[in-house]
Amino acid sequence: MIGSALKKLAKEYDMTVDKGIAYGSLGGFAATLSEGAGFKQIVFSTHFDDPAGRTGIMDTVGARDVKKEFRVQELRVDSKMIVVTFLDNLGTMKRIRTFLEWFLPLLRSFGASGVEICPECGMPIDQGRWAMVNGIAHHFHTGCANRVQLNLEQSNEQMASEATGSYLSGLVGALLGSALGAVVWAIVLCIGYVASLVGLLIGFLAERGYNLCKGKQGKGKIAILIVALILGVLLGTLLSESYFVFDAIQSGELPGWQVSDIPWLIIYVFTSNPEYRASVLTNIAMGLLFAALGAFALIRQAGRNLSGNKFVNLK
Repeated sequence: MIGSALKKLAKEYDMTVDKGIAYGSLGGFAATLSEGAGFKQIVFSTHFDDPAGRTGIMDTVGARDVKKEFRVQELRVDSKMIVVTFLDNLGTMKRIRTFLEWFLPLLRSFGASGVEICPECGMPIDQGRWAMVNGIAHHFHTGCANRVQLNLEQSNEQMASEATGSYLSGLVGALLGSALGAVVWAIVLCIGYVASLVGLLIGFLAERGYNLCKGKQGKGKIAILIVALILGVLLGTLLSESYFVFDAIQSGELPGWQVSDIPWLIIYVFTSNPEYRASVLTNIAMGLLFAALGAFALIRQAGRNLSGNKFVNLK
């Protein structure tokens, strides 16, 4: 869902709000406004008849510090769309308006196609219709929209028929990947930090392991990745605690205990010492929180990939 600030911007350009986005003509170009955790995004559905136009846009943008001037986190020029992602914090809407004042004339000067051109066939539209493809609104000829929808449905059917592999092998791979991430997690904890970036690493390695071990590309993959992420955090916490106990044994702080006793010592202290138990549980809770923050986008993208291409008619 988009918030009130983007809705206000959409109203200024007489755009439509529907299906959790705003879409329509933004200064003469087909555009989609959306937002998520920490970002706002504008996607232009456009293309360049002359490849030099696309190159010119990229060179002009590259010559300015758009990150500092407009809080642009990413600006990507693809063959049929331009994706602009802004860092969302106080004052971002003012930067977005300033960006549009500079960028919309730039699109015109380099020959980007406008809302009156069908992105599918490249011909002018007399009577068209809006449709959302994978979250992005496009202005099509009716016939072109039907063709795009049919192609996407056929692609989804083919993907479903070609889905092979095993959840079991995927689980093994995901656990191996998360175990590698757990080692890094343990090192970070030993240093005294908890970082969402390490959570992203665990999620990345878990998914990488899942795919390398030929895990089935089905809805169960998401559940397996979540389980692997949780186990990775738990294992990383256990490894860090084991290191501290090992160091205490080696330094003579725990006389009479051997390295082989480390697991039992941790269990004993955890069950008998409330302060230690609270400390470990706090580390686990913080670890799970930061891991969730770090790996959320990755798992969400994996879910989108599994759900296939989506075509939605807009009003």
